[in-house]
Amino acid sequence: MAVVADPSELLDCLRANPVFAELKPWAIEELLDGALLRTVQAGGAIVRQGDAADHFGVIFSGRAKMVQVTAEGHQVLLRYLMAGQEFGLLAVLPEHAYPVTIEAVEECQVLCWSGPVLADAFVRHPQVALNALRIMVLRNQELQARYRELVTDRVEQRLARALVRLATIAGAPDEQGTRIALPLSREDLAEMIGTTLYTVSRTLSQWEQAGLVATGRERIVVCATAELEQLAGASEPLPVSCVAPCALVEMLSAARAASAQTARH
Repeated sequence: MAVVADPSELLDCLRANPVFAELKPWAIEELLDGALLRTVQAGGAIVRQGDAADHFGVIFSGRAKMVQVTAEGHQVLLRYLMAGQEFGLLAVLPEHAYPVTIEAVEECQVLCWSGPVLADAFVRHPQVALNALRIMVLRNQELQARYRELVTDRVEQRLARALVRLATIAGAPDEQGTRIALPLSREDLAEMIGTTLYTVSRTLSQWEQAGLVATGRERIVVCATAELEQLAGASEPLPVSCVAPCALVEMLSAARAASAQTARH
């Protein structure tokens, strides 16, 4: 059974989210009054790809994964969402569909606002609209940065960078180093960085022999963060709090299109 959330903790969650940045306390309380708190069991869908984008949400507790099914029927893991992160800003625009499915990895509590309520918030609180615009700009910057990584960086760089980022946002102390506290398979990593399962498996095996990582079934521990950061190389700094689910969908779609065009030539 889900634990009933403390209202003060819900308010803290909104205060920490970039959509609600710089709002007066009374405004955040007003927006919280218009929210619905949903509980989604592990394995359940928070939103489904192709469904009408009719609500915006913030994950209050738990973790979720974002996946997309391609036209060929393949399911691709795009990223993980952690507590405090938002999704579905496109709900403010009518007649749009979710481009991804967001599935709860563990039981999640999600604060939700309907599209009309979000649109009204944009009108009543212009700062919310400005914050949403800022987020979309940051998402576009992330899209550009990730696409550049995909087409210019070596696979080892992209894999090292992915592990360092995941350890940063979902790391837990472990006797061997920092465990990525997510059920993460090698196939998941291959999908996330745009390479093959064989390449990821080979690279992780080499790094495990060198003492950089320790792996198990859907388990990865970063044992030597500094060495992985050196392998990853320089990367554009982007706010962890402003992840870009839709941008990553566009990036991977563009990458598949570019690969297909290259194959034709």
